[in-house]
Amino acid sequence: MIIIPQTKGGVGKSTVAMQVIAPYLFKKHGKKVTYIEIDDENNDSQSFTRTEICDKRMLGTNRLTELDELILMDDNHEIIVDVGGNKTSSLVLEEIKKVGSFGNVKWIIPLGDGELDGKNAIATMKKIKKIEQNPEENILFALNRAISMEPEYIEEQFINFFGHKYLDSNSVLCDFVKDPKYFAVKNDKVITMSRYLGSTVWEMAYNNTDFAKKAMKAKELGDLESARKFLFFRRIQTEAKDYVLGTLNKIFYDLDQWLDIKK
Repeated sequence: MIIIPQTKGGVGKSTVAMQVIAPYLFKKHGKKVTYIEIDDENNDSQSFTRTEICDKRMLGTNRLTELDELILMDDNHEIIVDVGGNKTSSLVLEEIKKVGSFGNVKWIIPLGDGELDGKNAIATMKKIKKIEQNPEENILFALNRAISMEPEYIEEQFINFFGHKYLDSNSVLCDFVKDPKYFAVKNDKVITMSRYLGSTVWEMAYNNTDFAKKAMKAKELGDLESARKFLFFRRIQTEAKDYVLGTLNKIFYDLDQWLDIKK
């Protein structure tokens, strides 16, 4: 099971869950995975109305005991749990602590580059450490909305994570964890586009529709507006492929080193 908590809202938990982890697990397992969203206030998964890589379900905070059996049974990472921010993450972690993770859970803590994001990531990590016997091996951090994928740029953007020798930065995450495992998720407009289209970037990239052919056909029929529409989708498809090659495939490689998934 992959659980994605953070005690702060708005750090991109659903982006990490649906745009990164869901396609990765779908690709590894060769079948749909289960996506569970625990959030009494928001339902971000509703944006992904056309996705075909996971089965989605909501789980209310009044039914958290259902996680006990799910955690026990999922020893091959076929379930993603996207946990809402603020009190929801704290509540879920407290409930899981009562039964434990059985060594079956990998935790991904997302954070942006803001100071509060870093402090709340530290707070979330401390709560997970009360559950996990080997937190250093089982906790991964997602540096969300990265401006660049260049390592030097990432380190300077996420001062809340790495610190900086010339800038004051109180309580950065690397003060608490030696050599933390992490991946960066590049910010890109194609992520926003995919949500409006009800799909994931990965699915858009591997959509077999030949939009160029459709645009040519529409032009021949004199339907200029349809031709423009197909050109628009052709461009998005290309940008999605670029994002997969430039960002997602790098993350998938890192996840391969961290996750042991049985075929």
